Amino acid sequence: MFEGPKEEFYVIELRAALKEFHEVSKEVARLSEIKAVKAKLVKSLMSVLSLQSGEAAMRDIIERHQLANLLRPFLAFQEIATAGRATVVRRRGGERQAVDPATVLPKGTRIKMLTGQYEGLFGVVASAQLRPGKKGLDVTYFFNLDGPRGSRKRTSVKHGTLNKTWVLAP
Repeated sequence: MFEGPKEEFYVIELRAALKEFHEVSKEVARLSEIKAVKAKLVKSLMSVLSLQSGEAAMRDIIERHQLANLLRPFLAFQEIATAGRATVVRRRGGERQAVDPATVLPKGTRIKMLTGQYEGLFGVVASAQLRPGKKGLDVTYFFNLDGPRGSRKRTSVKHGTLNKTWVLAP
């Protein structure tokens, strides 16, 4: 069957396996580069669509054209909504309660400040930041507020302060 020392057989097999490994590695690197370029293109197109029609209208367009499942990796709030009830946490009276992920507010949601230095000011959710906490994700919102005489203010609040220091505007 095989003539010569046994180690030659293993060396030949090792050489073949290494050659295949390096060919596959090159292919994976090439595909990773293509994936990164395509992801950048998708994000750019989503940004253009969002700027042209607004965040809420863009989500409606995505749903209407049945692209939600394909865009899931690119939609931060979609990831939250599918993460499960235990992942988003709010603090109330010292205890921690799971928040229904569907209540995490998307960009552009109108709000009103109830207390603090920005009491009475209206604004919109500019962005949200998610941080891993001890029992799930903590959500911090960043608001752009419209101050008196046209001034613009920016502040941040935790999700758990909803209906305490700020509320959704009508």
